[in-house]
Amino acid sequence: MECSFKLGTCVADFKQHLSVLPYLTADYSLRQVPKMGGCDSKSSKGSTAKPKAKPSKVKKKNLNPADYVFSKQTDAVLIRKEGSIDGEQFNLEECKNCDIFLLDTIATSFVDDCHNCRVFIGPVETSVFIRNCTNCSFVIACQQYRCRDCQDCKLSLYCGTEPIIESSQNMQFACFDFNYFSLRGQMARAGLKPWNNKWWMVYDFNKNEDKPNWGLLNQDEASSLLRLEACAAVVTPEELENERVVPITLGSRPWPTKETCFVVFLPDSETLVEAFLSKATAKWAICRARSMVLQEEQLKTFFAWAKEPKLASKCKGQEMTGIQVCGQDVQQQVQDALTLTGMATGTKNIRIIPEKETEALAKSFFETWKDEV
Repeated sequence: MECSFKLGTCVADFKQHLSVLPYLTADYSLRQVPKMGGCDSKSSKGSTAKPKAKPSKVKKKNLNPADYVFSKQTDAVLIRKEGSIDGEQFNLEECKNCDIFLLDTIATSFVDDCHNCRVFIGPVETSVFIRNCTNCSFVIACQQYRCRDCQDCKLSLYCGTEPIIESSQNMQFACFDFNYFSLRGQMARAGLKPWNNKWWMVYDFNKNEDKPNWGLLNQDEASSLLRLEACAAVVTPEELENERVVPITLGSRPWPTKETCFVVFLPDSETLVEAFLSKATAKWAICRARSMVLQEEQLKTFFAWAKEPKLASKCKGQEMTGIQVCGQDVQQQVQDALTLTGMATGTKNIRIIPEKETEALAKSFFETWKDEV
């Protein structure tokens, strides 16, 4: 089952998708990887905010490339703990029937010719490129995901941009579902906002209407893709049971009810976003969430319903977050949550889209308006 909306097939859109991974090459040497949000190309469709400037990374001396690759391993448990990769590139190649856990921040990662493996990768500051892999299960948190010439793979994915598949068959996707104590801090260091997950917006370069190349993996299965006993020495059961860092979103799955509420958080409201998601996880189904910078004309359209003349200008050039939840009587319940709980102190930075405007504006915000690349 593929997503119901269309991503467009015009040449401009095709070039836009090609441009998101300009640095994916066959070069396996350790190298400086471009930071996300630093591309110069512009899109008239929308944008995501550039991550805040990070402190300059101290150049390391005498890195041994052999320490940053797992190669030609069979029937092995392979683990890299926090601090062992430390934001460098890490690659996997020609592994068979292995359990692999890369539990650290990574710059970028290539996975080639792996078969029947179970792999955790992340958080990755830029891209993960998977090639020529079969019958593998992946749990990945990254800014960009792309695969080519893969078959029969299952993914539990966090991806800050639209995932891309090429010349691949029987790929199954679900929302990211994994946890350990340092994950939240690692995602922050990698510039990944946990709620800005486009796992379900898969773009297939070789789309096949008669026999789709990808579909949705049952979300209940996503939590069992890894053999957790293989990493029990470094990830405890208590860590796995902690509150999720990345919220589970429905994306293009069927929603339990058509009754939804679209909540918008104005710039610099990350604490409120996290508080709302914590409540939403316990009370409603989270349909989808996204952070982006709207262009001036988009802002005018988005806030046309609001009787606040300065609202669009207040948000110009700054990132907003939208969250759509669903459930019985959800509109009233969200109103109560925002006015009768501790979140009431932040209501000046929160707007609820009017119910009659929700369908059209949610479609624009979550599907039509594309990210700047």
